[in-house]
Amino acid sequence: MSITVDDLRVFAPGIDEAKAQAMIEDALGTAALLAPCLFEDEFEHPAAAKAILRAAILRWDEAGTGAVTQMSAGPFQRTVDTSSPRRRLFWPSEIDDLTKMCRTSGSGAFTVDTVPTGPAIVHADICSLRFGAAYCSCGAALTRGGALWEQ
Repeated sequence: MSITVDDLRVFAPGIDEAKAQAMIEDALGTAALLAPCLFEDEFEHPAAAKAILRAAILRWDEAGTGAVTQMSAGPFQRTVDTSSPRRRLFWPSEIDDLTKMCRTSGSGAFTVDTVPTGPAIVHADICSLRFGAAYCSCGAALTRGGALWEQ
């Protein structure tokens, strides 16, 4: 997946090439941390990822173009700032969308059953458990089946 300066010029014809290239490198580097699968050869959604990255870069490009307007009437003044400071390159919704593209259908929580499903443990007639002990002396607890010793 790649983005070129020409991809941005469709929406921002006046963008400086050096600035655009630096912004593209920053966006691709950040995206690689968030969703490494974007750069794999078998990636399934390159157009969607490109749209998200392009929108973020264009938003970043437009962030500094706001105007500051000042009005005054006598002792009263009013200042209107329409610029938006850059905080993060990607919005949380864009981060979610990029990471969702890398998820596989098999990922998620699962359990492993550790309870034995084999036959019941059969202790020997002379096993200590049969005489009230808290331990097995015949070895059936080790084999999970029949007695190992004291047969």
